[in-house]
Amino acid sequence: MGPRAAPAPALRLLALGMLLWRAAGAWELTVLHTNDVHSRLEQTSEDSSKCVNASRCVGGVARLSTKVQQIRRSEPHVLLLDAGDQYQGTIWFTVYRGAEVAHFMNALRYDAMALGNHEFDNGVEGLIDPLLKEARFPILSANIKAKGPLASQISGLYLPYKIIPVGDEVVGIVGYTSKETPFLSNPGRNLVFEDEITALQPEVDKLKTLNVNKIIALGHSGFEMDKLIAQKVKGVDIVVGGHSNTFLYTAIMSQNF
Repeated sequence: MGPRAAPAPALRLLALGMLLWRAAGAWELTVLHTNDVHSRLEQTSEDSSKCVNASRCVGGVARLSTKVQQIRRSEPHVLLLDAGDQYQGTIWFTVYRGAEVAHFMNALRYDAMALGNHEFDNGVEGLIDPLLKEARFPILSANIKAKGPLASQISGLYLPYKIIPVGDEVVGIVGYTSKETPFLSNPGRNLVFEDEITALQPEVDKLKTLNVNKIIALGHSGFEMDKLIAQKVKGVDIVVGGHSNTFLYTAIMSQNF
């Protein structure tokens, strides 16, 4: 691979981050990413209050859809990713309890999503039925391990990684979730949240043995952990993260890449 970046976006409302990944040859990948959307499906004013004058409002799933379609038409190789915490934040979630997330993310044709801590706010059942069973895209976390009776119930509904064909190439996406989730949300006793770096490295190694040479770590642990992953997990080319709401104008380059 050529230049490699490690961005950890915190995209306010429904802003859309974009990263152009240029390989040494002619192949280019455009990575579109959202995170910490928190049910902000409608446009709002800049201070997050009700939108009164649409010309001065921001965000909303309609704007997001329009921009994604524009970029997909203009760029040959595009991935649309989400770094977690679609759940919680507005009346949309209060009423639809996660079904709205699956509906709109399916409509936008997301390529992958990492689980955030708020995806567990309604317990594991509140994640399985409205989102995991309804999503038409892979939902990822390598460091969440199920045990007990839940293991068979949730098996295959989320994955540690996914290999996605993009044009004539393939891209491996490996997910992670904050190990602090049991203290932040309600995942129950049958999910174990392992250390992110310890869990990610063997999954990245597995991708390498499968001849995947373009690997994105997509997760929800915050900017400081994102930087550690970029530095310590060998084989990761790009980090796309959420959770800490750290606003970045440009990608952060790791000296280890």
